[in-house]
Amino acid sequence: MADGWETARRLDRPKHLEVDQQGVLQVPGSEWAVFRLGCPGLISRVEVHTDHFKGNFPDSCRLEACFLSPKAESSWRSGSWGVLLPPQKLRPHHRCVFGEDELALRSPVTHVRLVISPDGGVSRLRLWGRPTVPPAAAPTNQERPASKL
Repeated sequence: MADGWETARRLDRPKHLEVDQQGVLQVPGSEWAVFRLGCPGLISRVEVHTDHFKGNFPDSCRLEACFLSPKAESSWRSGSWGVLLPPQKLRPHHRCVFGEDELALRSPVTHVRLVISPDGGVSRLRLWGRPTVPPAAAPTNQERPASKL
Protein backbone atom coordinates (compact mmCIF):
# COMPACT_ATOMS: atom_id res chain seq x y z
CA MET A 1 0.00 0.00 0.00
CA ALA A 2 3.01 2.30 -0.32
CA ASP A 3 1.76 3.15 -3.81
CA GLY A 4 -1.35 5.24 -4.39
CA TRP A 5 -3.35 7.55 -2.15
CA GLU A 6 -4.76 6.67 1.27
CA THR A 7 -6.72 8.98 3.54
CA ALA A 8 -7.18 8.92 7.29
CA ARG A 9 -10.44 7.66 8.79
CA ARG A 10 -13.06 10.38 9.21
CA LEU A 11 -14.04 10.91 12.82
CA ASP A 12 -17.38 12.55 11.94
CA ARG A 13 -18.88 9.35 10.49
CA PRO A 14 -22.46 8.87 11.79
CA LYS A 15 -23.31 5.80 13.89
CA HIS A 16 -26.13 4.77 11.54
CA LEU A 17 -25.25 4.77 7.84
CA GLU A 18 -27.81 5.32 5.11
CA VAL A 19 -27.55 4.41 1.42
CA ASP A 20 -29.22 5.82 -1.69
CA GLN A 21 -30.95 3.83 -4.47
CA GLN A 22 -27.57 2.88 -6.02
CA GLY A 23 -26.20 1.61 -2.70
CA VAL A 24 -23.82 4.56 -2.22
CA LEU A 25 -23.28 5.54 1.42
CA GLN A 26 -24.70 8.93 2.40
CA VAL A 27 -22.09 10.35 4.76
CA PRO A 28 -20.91 13.90 5.46
CA GLY A 29 -17.69 15.08 3.88
CA SER A 30 -15.38 13.66 1.25
CA GLU A 31 -11.72 13.57 0.29
CA TRP A 32 -10.43 14.79 -3.08
CA ALA A 33 -7.34 15.23 -5.23
CA VAL A 34 -6.91 17.40 -8.34
CA PHE A 35 -4.89 16.25 -11.37
CA ARG A 36 -3.74 18.44 -14.26
CA LEU A 37 -3.71 16.61 -17.60
CA GLY A 38 -0.61 16.76 -19.81
CA CYS A 39 -2.67 18.57 -22.46
CA PRO A 40 -6.34 19.45 -22.96
CA GLY A 41 -8.34 16.45 -24.06
CA LEU A 42 -11.58 14.51 -24.33
CA ILE A 43 -11.76 11.67 -21.82
CA SER A 44 -13.35 8.46 -23.10
CA ARG A 45 -12.47 5.86 -20.45
CA VAL A 46 -11.62 5.86 -16.74
CA GLU A 47 -10.08 3.24 -14.43
CA VAL A 48 -10.10 3.49 -10.65
CA HIS A 49 -8.01 0.83 -8.90
CA THR A 50 -8.38 -0.15 -5.25
CA ASP A 51 -5.68 -2.84 -5.50
CA HIS A 52 -4.26 -3.84 -2.09
CA PHE A 53 -6.98 -1.88 -0.27
CA LYS A 54 -9.09 -4.79 0.98
CA GLY A 55 -10.30 -3.31 4.27
CA ASN A 56 -9.68 0.37 3.66
CA PHE A 57 -11.22 1.15 0.29
CA PRO A 58 -13.62 4.07 -0.34
CA ASP A 59 -17.30 3.24 -0.65
CA SER A 60 -17.70 5.38 -3.77
CA CYS A 61 -15.98 7.83 -6.06
CA ARG A 62 -16.95 10.50 -8.53
CA LEU A 63 -14.93 12.49 -11.04
CA GLU A 64 -15.34 16.17 -11.78
CA ALA A 65 -13.54 18.00 -14.59
CA CYS A 66 -13.03 21.50 -15.93
CA PHE A 67 -11.18 23.41 -18.63
CA LEU A 68 -8.84 26.06 -17.23
CA SER A 69 -6.61 28.39 -19.21
CA PRO A 70 -3.03 28.80 -17.94
CA LYS A 71 -4.02 32.20 -16.49
CA ALA A 72 -7.03 30.76 -14.64
CA GLU A 73 -5.11 27.75 -13.33
CA SER A 74 -3.97 29.58 -10.21
CA SER A 75 -7.62 29.98 -9.16
CA TRP A 76 -8.68 26.39 -9.92
CA ARG A 77 -10.94 26.29 -6.88
CA SER A 78 -13.25 28.85 -8.46
CA GLY A 79 -13.36 27.00 -11.79
CA SER A 80 -16.57 25.64 -13.21
CA TRP A 81 -16.36 21.93 -12.37
CA GLY A 82 -18.70 19.60 -14.24
CA VAL A 83 -19.48 15.99 -13.41
CA LEU A 84 -17.37 13.66 -15.53
CA LEU A 85 -18.37 10.45 -13.72
CA PRO A 86 -21.39 10.43 -11.38
CA PRO A 87 -20.95 8.67 -8.00
CA GLN A 88 -19.98 5.03 -8.52
CA LYS A 89 -19.76 2.21 -5.99
CA LEU A 90 -16.24 0.79 -5.50
CA ARG A 91 -15.12 -2.68 -4.41
CA PRO A 92 -12.13 -3.87 -2.40
CA HIS A 93 -8.94 -4.90 -4.25
CA HIS A 94 -10.57 -4.32 -7.65
CA ARG A 95 -10.06 -2.44 -10.91
CA CYS A 96 -13.22 -0.53 -11.83
CA VAL A 97 -13.48 0.45 -15.50
CA PHE A 98 -15.95 3.08 -16.71
CA GLY A 99 -16.53 3.63 -20.43
CA GLU A 100 -18.08 6.39 -22.51
CA ASP A 101 -21.60 5.24 -21.57
CA GLU A 102 -21.00 6.11 -17.91
CA LEU A 103 -19.18 9.40 -18.55
CA ALA A 104 -21.36 12.52 -18.44
CA LEU A 105 -18.99 15.21 -19.75
CA ARG A 106 -18.24 15.32 -23.49
CA SER A 107 -16.13 18.47 -23.75
CA PRO A 108 -12.35 19.05 -23.55
CA VAL A 109 -10.89 19.29 -20.04
CA THR A 110 -7.54 20.23 -18.52
CA HIS A 111 -8.10 19.23 -14.87
CA VAL A 112 -9.79 16.26 -13.17
CA ARG A 113 -10.82 16.05 -9.52
CA LEU A 114 -11.17 12.57 -7.96
CA VAL A 115 -13.58 12.68 -5.03
CA ILE A 116 -13.84 9.65 -2.71
CA SER A 117 -16.36 9.14 0.03
CA PRO A 118 -16.14 8.65 2.93
CA ASP A 119 -12.43 7.75 3.17
CA GLY A 120 -10.05 4.97 2.14
CA GLY A 121 -7.38 4.19 -0.40
CA VAL A 122 -7.05 4.33 -4.18
CA SER A 123 -4.00 2.74 -5.77
CA ARG A 124 -4.39 4.18 -9.27
CA LEU A 125 -6.46 6.51 -11.42
CA ARG A 126 -6.14 6.13 -15.18
CA LEU A 127 -7.75 8.40 -17.74
CA TRP A 128 -7.92 7.55 -21.45
CA GLY A 129 -8.86 9.97 -24.17
CA ARG A 130 -7.51 11.99 -27.05
CA PRO A 131 -5.79 15.36 -27.01
CA THR A 132 -7.54 18.41 -28.38
CA VAL A 133 -6.12 21.74 -29.46
CA PRO A 134 -7.15 24.52 -27.06
CA PRO A 135 -9.00 27.38 -28.81
CA ALA A 136 -6.28 29.91 -27.90
CA ALA A 137 -3.57 27.75 -29.49
CA ALA A 138 -5.41 27.10 -32.76
CA PRO A 139 -3.46 28.66 -35.65
CA THR A 140 -5.14 31.46 -37.58
CA ASN A 141 -5.37 31.49 -41.38
CA GLN A 142 -2.25 33.66 -41.58
CA GLU A 143 -0.21 31.26 -39.43
CA ARG A 144 -1.15 28.08 -41.28
CA PRO A 145 1.47 26.71 -43.67
CA ALA A 146 0.55 26.72 -47.32
CA SER A 147 -0.70 23.34 -48.49
CA LYS A 148 0.74 21.60 -51.52
CA LEU A 149 -1.55 20.79 -54.42
